[in-house]
Amino acid sequence: MALRLTPAVIAGAYEFLRTTPPFRTWKLPPAAEVEFVVSRHRMQLGYHRGIRRKVRSHEIGISENCVGYTNTLLKTMAHEMIHQYQQRARTETPGAEHNAEFIRIARRVCRYHGWDEKEFV
Repeated sequence: MALRLTPAVIAGAYEFLRTTPPFRTWKLPPAAEVEFVVSRHRMQLGYHRGIRRKVRSHEIGISENCVGYTNTLLKTMAHEMIHQYQQRARTETPGAEHNAEFIRIARRVCRYHGWDEKEFV
C-alpha cells in the first residue's frame, strides 16, 4: 500500500469531491463539520454514520488496511458521500444498504469520474 491515510488526507479527498458534480449541488457539510477516522477494518473499505454531536454530525471512516491508493480512496469516499447524502435527505431504506436511489446516484457519480460502476457498488 503506497498511500498513508490520515484524517487530514481523508478530509482532503472529501473536500475535493465536494467541489465536483454531482456532489457540489448536494449541500453536504464542510470537512470541519465531519469527523474523519482511519479505521483498521480488514474487509470493509469505508463507512458512514450519522452521529449526534453538536458540531460534527457525520463520521466517515476509511480503512488503512483496504485503501492504499488515491483512486481507491476517492471511490470509497464518493461511495460514503452517497450514504451521507441519503441520510441527510432521509431517503435511505432501513435494513437495505443500497436502494434504487443509491444505485442511480452511483451510476451518475461513476459516469462523471470515469469509474466502473460494477466495482463501485
